[in-house]
Amino acid sequence: EMIEFLSTVRQGLFQFEIGVQSTNENTIREIHRSTSTEKLLEICRRIDSAKNIHLHLDLIAGLPHEDIHSFGRSFDQVMSIRPQQMQMGFLKILKGSLMAEKAEEYGMVVSRKAPFQVYSTKWMTYDEMMILKDMEEMVETYYNSGLYSRTILWILDKEPSDYAFFR
Repeated sequence: EMIEFLSTVRQGLFQFEIGVQSTNENTIREIHRSTSTEKLLEICRRIDSAKNIHLHLDLIAGLPHEDIHSFGRSFDQVMSIRPQQMQMGFLKILKGSLMAEKAEEYGMVVSRKAPFQVYSTKWMTYDEMMILKDMEEMVETYYNSGLYSRTILWILDKEPSDYAFFR
């Protein structure tokens, strides 16, 4: 009922920011999220179908069990929705958090200064994280900026993988 109602509101009234974080089920389980990825993505598709709500979806690089290939799959799944904004974030470790407690077990190399960003894990190397950092800049510059939006969408619709295009 709520999604049906949302499809009737005037454009620009709402903006939803949804932290998908990952679609890797092992990652979701490890970070203690009880989200059904398929259900979440389907709800996002339904919200976006009326094209009246600004949809902002987030993924986080550096999470446990997330290697560069599974991050790519997450990216492709989320981008298939064609949200108005796609944010790629990088895991930060807060003192006292579950991630801080398990940082050594996860092989996390973390900045010693705030915001305590993860530079590598046992699943993702520093070089791979830097590839994703460059990719984040490409997504911000070309997709999220809204510049060339028709061209970017046309190109993405022809590519077998959005992740491969931005990477």
